[in-house]
Amino acid sequence: MEEKTVSKYVGSGQSSRKKHGLPKLTAAKKKEYLFVASILAIPILFFLVFWLYVNLDSLVLAFQREEYDASGMQLVFTLENFVMVFEGFVTNGDLLIALRNTLLFYGVALVVVLPVSILMSYFVYKKIPGHKLFRTVTYLPNIICSSALVVLFQYTFRSGSPYEALMNALGKPYEYPLVTDSAIVLLLVYNVIFGFGANMVVLGGAMNSISGEVLEAGEIDGCNWFQELVHLILPMIWPTISTILVLSFAGILSSTGPILAMTGGEYNTSTLSFLLYAYATGAVKTISQDIYYASAVGLVMTLITFPIVLLLRKFLNRREEA
Repeated sequence: MEEKTVSKYVGSGQSSRKKHGLPKLTAAKKKEYLFVASILAIPILFFLVFWLYVNLDSLVLAFQREEYDASGMQLVFTLENFVMVFEGFVTNGDLLIALRNTLLFYGVALVVVLPVSILMSYFVYKKIPGHKLFRTVTYLPNIICSSALVVLFQYTFRSGSPYEALMNALGKPYEYPLVTDSAIVLLLVYNVIFGFGANMVVLGGAMNSISGEVLEAGEIDGCNWFQELVHLILPMIWPTISTILVLSFAGILSSTGPILAMTGGEYNTSTLSFLLYAYATGAVKTISQDIYYASAVGLVMTLITFPIVLLLRKFLNRREEA
């Protein structure tokens, strides 16, 4: 009776499977495959629709422009978008300013945030007095809504704020810094203050996986805290650091801060990712919507970063093997 039930689910396909030397496909196996397929169906569908289709459509749009004639609007093949991108980077245009700001945000994250995150993670890992409170305060901005953080940060510098009181105490005229040319500096400060939490979670996890016997051996050899960090901790968490570097460099041209909420791209604070958002959506009053130009900018950014990321990954892998 059991064999008849199995053969009912398996069907006539068993003979062909036996012919090719494959194991019999039982009813339990069929159910297992069906379960796996149902689990993978949604992420595969999301990949096809929201990544593959979107990127292919963006690739096509980069080579198109709208033209109007007596019959109406039609899309034509052109390289005009890339000419506009070249002019925006070469001349003193919006893309050149956005590229400068993007590199500033990335440079600050790489040179300031990452090294300080390593130091902070190390001292939390060593369980210094008050490390639990310090860890909570550092992680807190990653829990609080980013919109609330932006508002609180703005109130710190608005009229009647501690910043105004400081300016008055120094005998200097008060001016809201987010409406001046120094607004980009304040945005960089914001990114530094609230940029430690995510790195500390990853780096702290890597440090906690280190065997305590290694550190005990270092103590026996007379290592101080700096030698322990440089000669023991960093080499052992290097795979994690290299992964952070590769992923961050992959998004170097998308590095940004809270531009839309803080300045709306004014006062020379735009970044490349903000410009892409502005041109694609038309949500910024000072920038007209142009999805074709935005697609060309995105394609150029991808062509620039992709080979550099591959080279960086190869270099870091060699460093790890050495």
